[in-house]
Amino acid sequence: MSVRKTTAMPWEADPPHLQPSKGYLRVRRVNRAIMETWFREISTVDVDTLPEEGGIIYTAWHPGGLIDPMLMMAALPGGLTFAAKSTLFKIPVLSRIMKWINVQPVEREQDGVASPEERKKANSKLIDTLAELVANGERIAIFPEGMSHTESYAVELKTGAARILLEAHRRAVEAGKPTPNIVPIGLHYSDQHSFRERVSLQINRPLELPPLPQAEEAPQPSEDELAQHGEQAHDRAWCNEVTSLLQTEINRTSHAQESWEDRELVWRARRMIHTIRSGENVSKISYDEAVLGSRRVRAAWQYFSVNDPERTLEIETKFKEHHREMERIQLRSWELQDRRKKISKKAFVKNLALWLWSASWMLGFVTWSAMIATGVPYLFVRFFVTMKASKQENKAGIGSMKLLYSIGLYPIWWLFCAITLGWFIASASSPLQEVNLPGFILPVLAAIPWVLVSVILLFWWPVSARLHLKLYQRLSKSWKNLRLWFKLRSGQIEWESLIQAHQALAMEMASIGNGLILPGDPDWKEPPAGKDDWEMVQFRPSEG
Repeated sequence: MSVRKTTAMPWEADPPHLQPSKGYLRVRRVNRAIMETWFREISTVDVDTLPEEGGIIYTAWHPGGLIDPMLMMAALPGGLTFAAKSTLFKIPVLSRIMKWINVQPVEREQDGVASPEERKKANSKLIDTLAELVANGERIAIFPEGMSHTESYAVELKTGAARILLEAHRRAVEAGKPTPNIVPIGLHYSDQHSFRERVSLQINRPLELPPLPQAEEAPQPSEDELAQHGEQAHDRAWCNEVTSLLQTEINRTSHAQESWEDRELVWRARRMIHTIRSGENVSKISYDEAVLGSRRVRAAWQYFSVNDPERTLEIETKFKEHHREMERIQLRSWELQDRRKKISKKAFVKNLALWLWSASWMLGFVTWSAMIATGVPYLFVRFFVTMKASKQENKAGIGSMKLLYSIGLYPIWWLFCAITLGWFIASASSPLQEVNLPGFILPVLAAIPWVLVSVILLFWWPVSARLHLKLYQRLSKSWKNLRLWFKLRSGQIEWESLIQAHQALAMEMASIGNGLILPGDPDWKEPPAGKDDWEMVQFRPSEG
């Protein structure tokens, strides 16, 4: 498994034969800067395993609204062509950007914009356009669910991706070109709607396809389908089969669960197991490693849910009860580790010193600059998003709304503040010229032409905001550690019994995977198309 992180490594290079247009590169450069700001950690897994020949149709589930395509555009090499709902083209600035990067409009029934005949005609043309691109070796990205959502699994897929693939395959064969591939993508967010969270984009292997329509062992239509659709029924049967396989693959790569509570329990179990196996020194792992860990837990858990349901239910009941108790006292599993060290006087002095150091810096020039740069637009974004979200049943677009409003409001505010403050600080007509400005920086700026000061401030606002974020993170972390210090010293909790119960449960949870071959193991075999991870789990043969 190969991993690329933006915090330490550059983005993946574009293949020589898939160099994007200048307009695409400009938009992607800005997009990558936005993604690096929105997320504190971005990792791409196995991007170097993408097929070198043939076009590619990327498919993924769609839990993050506009953030999903922005992330894929930033992380996946080569120029991508996206298909997006036609209503997005009515947003003035966004529509222009989408045209620059060749986004193709999709007419959806739920949008109610076009008549059924118009919608069918437009989407047939869209399939032809995208199929031609893929047949010629280009890469496109599609969200086959057809909508963004808040479910913990991929909702029912539409057949559009399969129809594009079939048409592209036929055109590629006819032209003597390499046949195209369809590649499921796993998008894993710690919280796609919140700022400075983490994300991992996981590249899956190309989907294994059934034989083409009317070939031997190809999917067969029913008699009713043949009577209704004629020869087209064979294409429909093939597309339905591919869509069904793709549904399983997207759910597998996205670690689908029946509910978000179940997803959260898997992640908490993963953290508990990692904590108990780390011993005295709990190591911090990257987000892609955490995603792999949750995949292992999910596979083992589902395997035993089928093969030993009584034991699984017993452990699940214990885990939920323990989880509720930990929630009540507001503690996490790793916070119980090394309690004696965490309640020492040395730990208290260290965290207090860090808090005071961070707080003192936050009273200075960086934080005041950040407050000027972000305060007003932050309040506006919060107000607009809250107002819009209250009117929408589907909350999947909350993160997108935050991002769009931020992209629109922050630069305008920065420009306004830069010009206004630049004039007040350095213009000969400014009333501040008669005032002795405090500090060292302001008098220096006052001696510079005000236009140049405005330019400096325009670049300084985003820099100060990012510096402030780092200071705030240190302040917040040290404050949490101080609160934890007092909490762990509290006499209201029976610590020994809680820690013993926690460790016993963690060891029992960890024992589930003992002796099993799980994802990430050297002898693990990836499931064929149409099967989930748990179906490939098996006990490791005993040695000797």
